[in-house]
Amino acid sequence: MNLGVRQDFSSLVNGSFTSPSIGAKFAVSDSTTLRTNYIRNFRVPTIVNLFNNNPTNIGNPDLKPEKGDSFDVGIDQKLGNIGLLRLTFFSNRVSDTVAFKRLTPPVNGNTGTWENIGLVQTTGIEASLNLQLAKNIYAFVNYTANDPRILESANPAEVDKALRFAGADKLNLGASYENPQGWYLGVLMNSLNGYPTNNINTEFLSGYTTFDLKMRVPISDSLVLTGSLDNLFDQRYQLFPGYPDGGRVFQVGLSSRF
Repeated sequence: MNLGVRQDFSSLVNGSFTSPSIGAKFAVSDSTTLRTNYIRNFRVPTIVNLFNNNPTNIGNPDLKPEKGDSFDVGIDQKLGNIGLLRLTFFSNRVSDTVAFKRLTPPVNGNTGTWENIGLVQTTGIEASLNLQLAKNIYAFVNYTANDPRILESANPAEVDKALRFAGADKLNLGASYENPQGWYLGVLMNSLNGYPTNNINTEFLSGYTTFDLKMRVPISDSLVLTGSLDNLFDQRYQLFPGYPDGGRVFQVGLSSRF
């Protein structure tokens, strides 16, 4: 069992804010472990959130800090000598969530700012599986499903809607070869489903799936060649409206230890 406490001092709150935390882990058997954690959260807005001033967005000096509670419970299950399965349920409840707000029409040339949203609750599940398929051959899969819901807001149209840019489910999987001599070759898949770009959920970005290749080649005991080919099939997508990805990216590197 782990116990902790953090004390924040900020001019944005009266005095200070206390954040306790507790975590516990229990070994049911040699192969099964249960775990749970709770933490009280406190986060102040960034300098950009408060005072940014450029042609695209402006800060909001009246922002309040985020305060909330986070809880998770999970199980770790060893699969003999070949793998590990981990399942986790999580819940985060945050008041005064700091979120970007589009200004329509623009105000003095600024098209966006930041605001506090009354209350946002995010619930979800994380699952991961790591396997050793054969000697020096490994595989993994990770999946995260999350649902960030706006429970309270000054804008009634946002209530019970998904928080913008935060509700995408994610799937990662891959296979790799790695030996004790340092050779590595991996094939990775990254997939993200669609998500809303505003808090009233009338505009969305579509999801995407990309594939990457990674390699590491030891040239000597102190010299290593690395390389990667990201977005192998040149999948085009946007993480933010109007800002496309960079397409296929090739990188090669050389590192030396002495």
